[in-house]
Amino acid sequence: MVPAQPNPPLLLGFEAVRLNRPRFLHLTVHGPGTLKLRYNQNSFPEGESMLTKFTTSTATGLLLLLLGILPNAAAQSAANSVSLNQLKYVGTASLSNASPATVNSATQFRIAPLPKRPTGFAATLSLLHAPKVPANNVVGGGASANFPGITTVDSANVNSGFVITPPDQGLCVGNGYVVEAVNLALSVYNKSGKLLMGPTALNTFIPSDFFTTFFSDPKCYFDIPTKRWFVSITNVVDFNTGRSNFFLAVSQTSDPRGSYFIYSVDTTDDGMLGTPSHPGCPCFGDQPLLGADKNGIYISTNEFNIFGSVNVFNGAQIYAMSKTLLEQGILPTVVHFNLIGNSLAEGTAASVQPATSPNFNDSDEDSGEKGAGVEYFLSSLDFTGTLDNRIAVWAMTNTNSLTRAAPSLSLVHVVIQSEVYGVPPDATQKAGANPLGASQDPPQPEEILSTGDDRMEQVVFANGQLWSGLTTIVADGNNANAGIAYFVVQPKLREGVLTAKIQGQNYVSVKGSSVMYPAIGVTADGKATIAFSLSGPRYFPSAAFARVNPVQAGDVHIVAAGGAPQDDLSGYPQFGGNGSARWGDYSAAVADGDSIWLAAEYIPGNIDSAAFLTNWGTFIYRVRPED
Repeated sequence: MVPAQPNPPLLLGFEAVRLNRPRFLHLTVHGPGTLKLRYNQNSFPEGESMLTKFTTSTATGLLLLLLGILPNAAAQSAANSVSLNQLKYVGTASLSNASPATVNSATQFRIAPLPKRPTGFAATLSLLHAPKVPANNVVGGGASANFPGITTVDSANVNSGFVITPPDQGLCVGNGYVVEAVNLALSVYNKSGKLLMGPTALNTFIPSDFFTTFFSDPKCYFDIPTKRWFVSITNVVDFNTGRSNFFLAVSQTSDPRGSYFIYSVDTTDDGMLGTPSHPGCPCFGDQPLLGADKNGIYISTNEFNIFGSVNVFNGAQIYAMSKTLLEQGILPTVVHFNLIGNSLAEGTAASVQPATSPNFNDSDEDSGEKGAGVEYFLSSLDFTGTLDNRIAVWAMTNTNSLTRAAPSLSLVHVVIQSEVYGVPPDATQKAGANPLGASQDPPQPEEILSTGDDRMEQVVFANGQLWSGLTTIVADGNNANAGIAYFVVQPKLREGVLTAKIQGQNYVSVKGSSVMYPAIGVTADGKATIAFSLSGPRYFPSAAFARVNPVQAGDVHIVAAGGAPQDDLSGYPQFGGNGSARWGDYSAAVADGDSIWLAAEYIPGNIDSAAFLTNWGTFIYRVRPED
């Protein structure tokens, strides 16, 4: 039986006048640190600004939050802590095949929160230099199956004409199905690319009001042993309550089109409604990362405050819960690790990526306690936003206890030396028609593309090794571009002591151009392929991949050549941009038997960017690592 639900949370952070239509919150940046508020003139009396609906501190905090420009904060000096939380059961839901309404243009827009990377204290890294690496050859083709995924038009069609940028690529594959989740829509395909269901609005799939929630950062995972589907998404803030949470949907059958249990974890962490009390909160969990071992589901976030003029970063927050109980519709205890303070070397742990695995048989063979269970994580250490040559390996032990009312878990980590990596420069793109930019006053040239930062991207544990990668700066003669650094790590856990060593590492780069937002897929026997986007003076933004092994990367294969430059509102000054448009924020890759399925953002070239305010598309492709 599903437990009784708690009373609805009280209204927090807002004045008595309630914001019933936060869809008109359109917040953008005019240069570094300068804010602009956009709202629908018809929704307020003449001369009245939406800012009059908020207290000064609340308005400032919310503006900074939605813009994604919370300044980097120094590490907090509080101790790390572990707390036990109760999962909330929201109800059940099912994907429907209702035909979406067709729209001819965008009615409003949202720019997804910019992933933030806090700074810590500088390491002694003065001798490091941007890596100089040989460029990979660029070729075409190489995929055994491929098809276009969700586009901005699809998302607008199911979201009342709203466009959301960037897409934030989610992908999971299994049991004959391919499931794609982006901002803010979900589709189900067969392996030939035939659309079986969707696109469906994520606010419809996870029942919630689009206009009073702020969904972002979808992730998707298919659990091979149990044949169940998992979809996670963050709700940055509920405009009615001032609280934040992430949702987790768990399928009840092996068919992703069927019914799901819907759960929620409160991430506000202000000491209310059973949450721990963290400095500067109410807070939200930025960019939830989804992982699994044979015992549990793991979600890792970066915690930032929602409101207030003093901005706080509380480190990575890791949530562990029983996979078995979730799949049975039983509320498990949530173990919450709070990595606040100097939790990693001289800084604060951030973007601690949990691993998934194509084969859980060897997941605890080195734990010293056969069957106890261990989940691994990786994270980068570039606290200063410059260069670093270290990565962190994490192990959560005794995950077999997650079915208990009071699980007994431990989290340990070790820092190891790696190849050099650093914050990448933005990517250029091939010149071409940009109707949205050209229609501005004054007309705008082609944008450059934001390559994000050097946080660790998705992690796979396969054949006893951890694989991952990140976007990095690479030297290209007298210039610099964005490239990919990838790592192969062998962890060892003996009686609670974790050691690790680099088994292999290398780079992917294209001369004169940029590759960015890598996602690595690995088969059970350790064959790997990386998905990413490619852009440069000779390339419109394209979907690509490279086969890799521990010592070298192969050719860069373009599987979906871009058909136009990106033409996106987020980069133009008239919409608050500074010339650099949002991209990513991540790609996706997952093994399915001896194949690897990949998905990445590209520009298809057939979308009216002047009408839809952006022109992004996604592309899905299957690769055999040894072809």
